Amino acid sequence: MSPAERRGLPEQRSLRTLLAAYAVSQFGNWLFRTAVVYYAYNENRGSNAVLTTAIVLVYLPILFGSRLLAPLADRTDTRRTLIGLDVLRAVVLAVLLIAVLGGITFISAATIGVLAILSLLTPFFTASQTAYLRRVLPTDRISPALAAVSKVDWWMFVLGTAAGPLVLVVSDLPTLIALDIATFVVSALLLVRLMPAPVPTAGRSGGAATGSGRPRLSTSSTWMLVSVFALNVGAGLINVYPNVVARNYLGDSASWLSVINLANGIGAVIGATLVGRLGKRYGLRPGVLAAVAVSLSLAGMTFVTTPWVAVLTSSTMLLAGQVFAVVLQTRILENEPIAVAGRVSGLFTLGTFAGVTVSVALFLGVTSIAPLRTSLTVLLVGGAVAALGSALIGAAAARRYGNTAPEPATEAQAGQEEPGTVNGRLPDLDAEANALLVRQAGRAFATGVALASTVDAGIPHATTVNSFVTVSLDPALVMICVEQGSRLESMLHEDSPLGITILSAGQRDAARYFARADRPVGESQFEGHPWKPGKITGAPLLDLGTASLECRVQTVVPAGDHVIVLARVLSFTPMDQDGQMPLVFFGGKFQALDANPGTPSGETPTVPVGVGRAGAER
Repeated sequence: MSPAERRGLPEQRSLRTLLAAYAVSQFGNWLFRTAVVYYAYNENRGSNAVLTTAIVLVYLPILFGSRLLAPLADRTDTRRTLIGLDVLRAVVLAVLLIAVLGGITFISAATIGVLAILSLLTPFFTASQTAYLRRVLPTDRISPALAAVSKVDWWMFVLGTAAGPLVLVVSDLPTLIALDIATFVVSALLLVRLMPAPVPTAGRSGGAATGSGRPRLSTSSTWMLVSVFALNVGAGLINVYPNVVARNYLGDSASWLSVINLANGIGAVIGATLVGRLGKRYGLRPGVLAAVAVSLSLAGMTFVTTPWVAVLTSSTMLLAGQVFAVVLQTRILENEPIAVAGRVSGLFTLGTFAGVTVSVALFLGVTSIAPLRTSLTVLLVGGAVAALGSALIGAAAARRYGNTAPEPATEAQAGQEEPGTVNGRLPDLDAEANALLVRQAGRAFATGVALASTVDAGIPHATTVNSFVTVSLDPALVMICVEQGSRLESMLHEDSPLGITILSAGQRDAARYFARADRPVGESQFEGHPWKPGKITGAPLLDLGTASLECRVQTVVPAGDHVIVLARVLSFTPMDQDGQMPLVFFGGKFQALDANPGTPSGETPTVPVGVGRAGAER
């Protein structure tokens, strides 16, 4: 598919819209955040206590939001949630604007309080954005998309942090607040244009359950979250470094603050651009090497009396930090089911800002008992050690659990996973042996091949399955098995439409295509494969199959790492094509059945369809 064709796909258009909306809202965020913290710091004569207190009051709500609000993204329509959060943020700022214009006497406290509210909502917005991307993009597009989000964030950091203090100089606080309100309103209007994303079925996300009933993260993901926390314990000093260095070491605080912030923002943009082009072929290695670079940069940041060394090392630290963040967040998202993407995003944000909060709190504590210059040097060296520890944890995780993430768990691929892994996780030996036996048994059992399809919120979706079974004649019931956390599973619930096209021997290419994880999302995935919506349900039905059925889902039952979808048959249509034989899957290959009932012939090696797996799902 050409770049021009990809740009025309609905999910690509939605990605561009999402990035545009995020750019507008993040400019407002950085504009307001930088101006408020800068104002409080300078009004109190460069007080480190005021600076760190303001930052902690910003970051503590992010911790609570990451833990309590972010998981809600997994149970909501992410498009509507993003729009609603922008509207809510605009309303909160409008209340502040009215209060400021009304002459309140505690303006600084009120603005920092509103900033804390915005910070509380930030993880919910980020989680909803991440969950949206996870639901609508192929897995191989997640890393470039996260890199693009990071790049937008840091460009807006450059513009917002440069503009925030200037707005206060040339205008006043009400103007700043009004500008911020405008950014959220424009962002909400842009988000209205987003393509809707399927909402995963609640409570069926797969994985081992914790005591609270939520699925437990894989051990690999847990290790990487610890690595994220450790790195930010060191790298979190970047939140105080520009203000402290500019005011206490470099004389002209306003000029040097702008220079450092500009250099840091550009460094982060370069890092996000770089990681977006790395792709997945290097696995976790770029993240581990980036953590080492962060450690070296933190050590270099101790040369604060040499201005350009301070600027270069801090911007290099942010460059490497973006590579680290995108690589590890992508890997964690790929490790876990789509249906918990919001929770995973929240935990990543929690690990990040918990480390930052510890770093800033240490700065406040150490500078209160020792001279600033001594304290900063000690903290930077300690931060370098913490970042190096993060690199070691990441390297250990790569050795223990593999350098690259598992391929998306799909019906077409899961039957051939690497020995010892199930959805990229290491089961116990008995479970591994049992899974291997089930796979072998499935490969020895000849099955037909079908296309299971549905339509949800106007978005059609289909995937190759070989788990289609007739269950009952009275009432007429059929069954398919779908992987938990897959796109198809997220779109199927009670009374959902379900289409079944029984594929013919001439549809090998269609079977392969709809078992691919990198195919487009929505109606564009059917390009080149003639289809029509079912007359009763609207579910997509491919042309040229041997038969088709239209059904309504009666119930969805969790069954290990899959769900059993039981559906009522509403119609059955044979295709009336003489001599059209069905497509068969046997021994790991798609095969054509001879007209003379005998052994299958015309073997064509292809991506094997595993036992009960549900197509190219993520």
